[in-house]
Amino acid sequence: MPQAISREHTIRSGDVPIAVTEFPNAGRPPVVLLHGIGSRGQSWWPVIDPLAARFHLYQLDLRGHGASGKPPAGYLIDDYAADLTAALDALELEQPRIMGHSLGALVTLFWASDHPSRASALVLEDPALRTPPNILDAFDGWQQLAALTPLQAAAWYRQEYPDWSDDDCLRRAETITATAPGVFAELRAEAAAALANGTTDRTHILSGVQSPALLLYGNLELGGMVPPEDVARFTEIMPHAHAVSFPQVGHSLHRDASDAFLEVVIPFLDGQGW
Repeated sequence: MPQAISREHTIRSGDVPIAVTEFPNAGRPPVVLLHGIGSRGQSWWPVIDPLAARFHLYQLDLRGHGASGKPPAGYLIDDYAADLTAALDALELEQPRIMGHSLGALVTLFWASDHPSRASALVLEDPALRTPPNILDAFDGWQQLAALTPLQAAAWYRQEYPDWSDDDCLRRAETITATAPGVFAELRAEAAAALANGTTDRTHILSGVQSPALLLYGNLELGGMVPPEDVARFTEIMPHAHAVSFPQVGHSLHRDASDAFLEVVIPFLDGQGW
């Protein structure tokens, strides 16, 4: 659990309450944190304290996740992007830095392409810039896990990730089993349609993004989601873009390589040397 002082907010995006944990740091640049699918804002805890010492943080629970509202429907990228706009408006944040992981990074990209001048910088942690052919199996696995009890899911995590502590396994289990079923169902349906009609490439959105951006990507063989051709497209299409590889880890860079992650992210968010 972070040592940094925090306070809780709830803002509204239409009829959906969105939970925000703020780590105040007066006078420091605001940074908004968006987590991945089946997770919650607390997934940023491994890096919160070093970031909170340098920035004014706002950690969101995406709709359908954590303490945010769980409507029966409305879990596509555009819905999450609308929630981000609502949060920035409610919190009166101008020119924030935005950092997203996985689904949160995709939401950040789609949002930034529609709001090209609103963010001062973007950190994009291992987003799937094209729909992976095996993603439907992943969705099926997430749905099966989410349908378990927290103790059953914790037992699965304990078996799959023997290096995790019992507390980590239970925390992850409680998080995924509390995720709204519609989150997985709607995004799975969208992915299935993209695979069926050949519209799996999302790199077209990159041309609309004007903010300085940092792409962080993991090892494909360890679960990373960004192949070399997408890294090349990212740096070719986007102005003021940088890409950094984390070959020692897979998809969750901030969790599995926290120190290396912070060494890259803090200077970028501070605007030093980029």
